[in-house]
Amino acid sequence: MTGDGDPYKYLVESIRKFPNQERFAEMIREAGFERVTYRNYTGGIAALHSGWKL
Repeated sequence: MTGDGDPYKYLVESIRKFPNQERFAEMIREAGFERVTYRNYTGGIAALHSGWKL
């Protein structure tokens, strides 16, 4: 549409490289957070992660 596909290539590549939900939750735990949970939305297309750091 815009004639410039580079921004869209970046978006696709960043989505591809992002860790899955469980791996990202583990990364949050490794950063010192506790009670880490996540909830998938729209069949896993999006997810909300949360954690506690006291």
